[in-house]
Parts: sequence; C-alpha cells; structure tokens
Amino acid sequence: MTIPLTATLVRMAGTDDAPPRCIALEGEIGRSVRCSIYRERPGPCRDFAPYAPLGIGDDDCDRARRRYGLPPLEL
Repeated sequence: MTIPLTATLVRMAGTDDAPPRCIALEGEIGRSVRCSIYRERPGPCRDFAPYAPLGIGDDDCDRARRRYGLPPLEL
C-alpha cells in the first residue's frame, strides 16, 4: 500500500496522483468514506485535524474539503 521515497521513508499509494486519493480510502467522497487502515494509519494521517474531536477547526481539513466541493465541517 506504500511507495518508497527513500530507504527509510514511504508514502501511501495514490497520494501523489492527480487528484490525490489514498489507496486506503474506501467509499465515495462527499457521501461516505472511511480509512481501511485507521488503527494502523501513518503519522501524517494521525496529525491531520487532530483537534476536530475537541470542536476546534482545522484549516488543512477545510482546504481538503473545498477541493471536493464540500463545505467546512460544522463544529
């Protein structure tokens, strides 16, 4: 599910595509999606929108949603 970048660094397959779509993402964006490896997700995914469960917005999340014509999450 990964593509090697260096001897010690990998990236999830699909994340460099245009448009990007992680190989672990299942479903249809804007309808219903889930991460198929959520419990084992890599660090960048763990760091993405870390405060959303606390009701604190995230600019990166809002930008990602805009790319797909979705409004920001309501907190």
